[in-house]
Amino acid sequence: MSAKLHRLDIRGLAAALRDGVTVRQVTEAMLARAERLGPALNLFTEIWPEAARTRADALDRAGPGPSPLWGVPMAHKDLFARPARQPSCGVSASTGTKDLPPAPVLARLEEAGTVELGAANLAEFALGTTGTNEFMGDVGNPWNPAYCTGASSSGSGALVAAGVAHASLGTDSGASCRLPASFCGAVGLKPTHGAIPTDGVFPLAWSLDTVGLLTRTAQDCALVFEAMGGPMQGATTRPVIGVPRSYYGDHAVPEVVQAWERAARVMEAAGYRVIDVDVVETQEIRTLTRLIMRSEAASVHRLALRARPENYPLAVRRFISGGEGVFATDYVDAQRLRGVLRSAAVTRNFSHADVLLTPTCPVLPPRYAAIADAADAQAWRTVALLAQYTQPASYFGFPALSVPFGISTNGLPIGMQLIGRPNKEAQIFASALALQAEWEKLDLWPGFAA
Repeated sequence: MSAKLHRLDIRGLAAALRDGVTVRQVTEAMLARAERLGPALNLFTEIWPEAARTRADALDRAGPGPSPLWGVPMAHKDLFARPARQPSCGVSASTGTKDLPPAPVLARLEEAGTVELGAANLAEFALGTTGTNEFMGDVGNPWNPAYCTGASSSGSGALVAAGVAHASLGTDSGASCRLPASFCGAVGLKPTHGAIPTDGVFPLAWSLDTVGLLTRTAQDCALVFEAMGGPMQGATTRPVIGVPRSYYGDHAVPEVVQAWERAARVMEAAGYRVIDVDVVETQEIRTLTRLIMRSEAASVHRLALRARPENYPLAVRRFISGGEGVFATDYVDAQRLRGVLRSAAVTRNFSHADVLLTPTCPVLPPRYAAIADAADAQAWRTVALLAQYTQPASYFGFPALSVPFGISTNGLPIGMQLIGRPNKEAQIFASALALQAEWEKLDLWPGFAA
């Protein structure tokens, strides 16, 4: 049984624990994978084997708790503060910030009986979409380490997909849980903005930041989200699915378009009503999102960038420095328009549909070697498109879920995104089941993490 523990979902793991497997056995199995795959894929900034064993033994002595997460191994993005540890934020030197308070969301998961294996690697300061990190090493995609994992919650997505932990908290301000989920074959949630407190989490852009989540299945995601304190308002049995015919097809490569069309057919065959819808999204909304992100990131990092420039790779420095040049009036206008456009999106996008079905990303994961070449203009155009379909939900504050659905000709997962109204996470979880069932039929496992 222990050899297969890494392939179980949370409900399957709970059943194994009820049947006599100990938390220590589960923890040892996951630590063995963490210590084998962690360095090979650069999954962690730190692994905490002795603390994990101590925690597992304490849970075994206390006996099973009522939470479905009792005994579940996790590893969270290294952006969360703990009572005795400040986050590294993916850089090698002190961030120079004031001490963050311990993150309440971690305390909630500890109360539920989870075991932490370590801190997951990430893009420096959560600024990036590819999975690169100049200090900790690029996070390898468990399907093929030569390809990008997506970021900034790169380690979280890769370690969940590789069977190193059963869930991982990340953050998502524009793509950072959904993109690694899509590229690595995991489920990635960006909740409604404000649904989960961001206290004790190092900020990127406070008006966009959310505490997100990566798991193996939509059911697991719902379990962890609820334990985090997320609202789970009732879902309709079969939410009406809207397929946007503008914006979300722009720039999509043929394999992504084909997967999206097939996803709509799969949902219709599963009994969901699938309709075409008009949406308010335009390229301007993405521009407004980036303007807000740059401005708020510049505010967070302005002093530290001057005091500790060695913490900031060139691409991160350029992004933050660009925010320092934004006019205050432009920032205010971007925030003022946000309420107007959010109201328009609720009215138009969801006038006849409960949930929108889109691709998570218009393109397939690029190779790390390609984006390392600054002269490869095509590769960098691809990088610029990575967050094209995920940023509007962040601007509006809507919940969105990436679900693995298909596999590309180069052997990498393709994810579908489900976007819902505010605080309707339960509807997007319900909508994910048909897509997830289709993915499970493929019976695939990342080759590098066998």
